[in-house]
Amino acid sequence: MKNKKIIIGVLVLILIIVGAVSYGNSNKSVGNNKIKVGVVLPLSGQYAVFGDSVKNSMEMSLKDLPNKENVELVFEDDQFDAKKALSAYNKLQSIDNVDIVVALSSPSLEAIKPVINKTDELMLTVGNESSVEKDNVFEIIPWAAGLFKDLGKEVTGKYKKVAIVYAADSQVYIVDKNFLVEGMDGKQDYIEVPIASNSDVRTEVSKMLEEGVDSFTLLIAPDQGVKFLNEVTNQSKGKRPQIICDGNIELTIGEYLKKGVSADKFEGCLSTMIADNTNKDYLQRYKQAYNSEPNFLGVYGYDAVQVIGKVLASKDKKDWKSTLEKDGLSIDGMSGKITFDKTGSRTLISELHIFKDGKFVKFDK
Repeated sequence: MKNKKIIIGVLVLILIIVGAVSYGNSNKSVGNNKIKVGVVLPLSGQYAVFGDSVKNSMEMSLKDLPNKENVELVFEDDQFDAKKALSAYNKLQSIDNVDIVVALSSPSLEAIKPVINKTDELMLTVGNESSVEKDNVFEIIPWAAGLFKDLGKEVTGKYKKVAIVYAADSQVYIVDKNFLVEGMDGKQDYIEVPIASNSDVRTEVSKMLEEGVDSFTLLIAPDQGVKFLNEVTNQSKGKRPQIICDGNIELTIGEYLKKGVSADKFEGCLSTMIADNTNKDYLQRYKQAYNSEPNFLGVYGYDAVQVIGKVLASKDKKDWKSTLEKDGLSIDGMSGKITFDKTGSRTLISELHIFKDGKFVKFDK
């Protein structure tokens, strides 16, 4: 009987402890506990250069936090693949028990977004979604689709007839194309040239040139873009129309040049890009730490960690979303001032660039 009482007493004590722990977790004030951040990046494959820059910047940012012991980064490689991204996200949630997710590549964002919007979790992005709405996703980088509306405005009237070449089976590029057309506002003559993923592009180039266009876009992936540019050169017989560039081409211009496309094919191409307000101290320290220049996207990875460590860490997790949605929220980041619109997308400020003498530079009108 005595032993039975001891056993019951131990069980009661265990239940009390378990109950206390459960209560503490359900009412977790993250400001007094470690925030585990799950980060899904392309760390291998053709886009690893972007993932590496973001990863390095996030690790540098963590060291700069005054409360760095309260933030932990857990990295997963999506290889720029939607299935691997979803698998990485599931591991981060079920095994690593992360509190928030940061992602970069468009396949990752599109795979994770529908899942995370069914939960109370949040995702910060240093890359762009195909569409933005009021949900659980907050963009540290401005939504670049708005750049195409600005690009449409900039090219209107500069060319006689524009061919909008775009990937017909990519929702992201279709959105870009639609914004470009919206920016033209019916004031620019243009044709649409959809490209299927399995096309050798010869037929599309032939039809485009027959239309007598004097300019064309390349809203397609670099591999197919290289094929298209080479085919334009082959068929145009020296009278090649002017290419119109964009932010995607600016970010991947190295891929084009590495695959044999000569820089002169881009000479004079106009592009709208997110205004670069990157802090020079960040650039200098990154170069010292990693002996290389950070990619354009790296600074947004830095700022994602700062938002988590300086803004969210002082709040209960249940208040994170309302904190980021709050009117008037303004954060000084290494990429400039961070403010969110009603959809959770960072406010966009663009500038016009031109490819000149082998590189993109700011275009002074």
